[in-house]
Amino acid sequence: MVSWAQIGIFAILAVAALKIGSALVLPIVVALLLSLLLSSPVAWLKRRRIPEVVGAGILVFGSALIFMASLWFLAEPALEWMAKAPRSLAKAEQKLRTFSKPLQSIQETAAKMDDATSATGNGDAQVVQLAAPGMMQRISGGSVTFAANAIAVMFLCYFLLAAAPRFRRKLALVVPGRAERGRVEEVMQEIELHMSRYLWLSTVINAIVGVLTWGLLAILGYPNAALWGAVAAILNYIPYVGAIITVGVIGFAGLVSFPGMNQALAGAGAFFIINLFESNLITPMLLGRKLPLNAAALFLGLMFFGWLWGVTGAVLAVPLTVMVQVICARIPATQPFAVFLDH
Repeated sequence: MVSWAQIGIFAILAVAALKIGSALVLPIVVALLLSLLLSSPVAWLKRRRIPEVVGAGILVFGSALIFMASLWFLAEPALEWMAKAPRSLAKAEQKLRTFSKPLQSIQETAAKMDDATSATGNGDAQVVQLAAPGMMQRISGGSVTFAANAIAVMFLCYFLLAAAPRFRRKLALVVPGRAERGRVEEVMQEIELHMSRYLWLSTVINAIVGVLTWGLLAILGYPNAALWGAVAAILNYIPYVGAIITVGVIGFAGLVSFPGMNQALAGAGAFFIINLFESNLITPMLLGRKLPLNAAALFLGLMFFGWLWGVTGAVLAVPLTVMVQVICARIPATQPFAVFLDH
């Protein structure tokens, strides 16, 4: 009983530390996942007699340049949409007003009841309300934080890739016994192989979803189709919820971009068809047993990491839950927990 109590206290303290220290932990987690994603290409370059230090530099900093170029390409349409967001909301509300007429009478009745039951004062009291930071101020502050975290992730990912073999050997030396040391290094290589394969396949699938969404929306005449394709690719990392949000975002974009409802619904319907084929045919065919999670474990992982780290945690929920399952499945003491997560 004391042992289980100690385990429970340690788990609570660990979750609290991850929650409180998210500013420090999140860049480390992202860098770890990126290093697993790029470990196979680094190994491929090593087999071509390119050392890890050079191969990791080529892949990490080359990927960073591609990422910055993509941000530069998408920054202008994204800022344009954020600048005209209030007008877009008013325009969408006006178009949707015809569909919400039955609810207007209910809202008016509720407003009248609220006015009747609210307490009235003498009107002399003054309320001082501090103005909230403007959108551009929030964006500028968030951009500085994002840039600092991106630099930290880039260099940490490079160091993890460049020193991965030495790190595995040093970690194995901590374990007493030659046989156990070999076992630890073998388990670490197996975890790296499985996680790298899963991350590559899921990234390729999400990229294909983004490109197809971009192409179909461009054919339908959507402005800034590349932006919505990138949104679809990123949100596709979030199971269940990501597709619903993407349908809503594309529907809203069509609602404020076209005079009629048909084109707005066509874009959302096009993405829905893409997601239907991807989630029911492409992903099961390509991933198969490489996604060792049942639906309940997947949803619990999404809830936990979403609560822990917000939107970033929701995007990382699937690979992190897969990583937990893969690690637990290869450690004898934690195999019962892996069975619970396995499908």
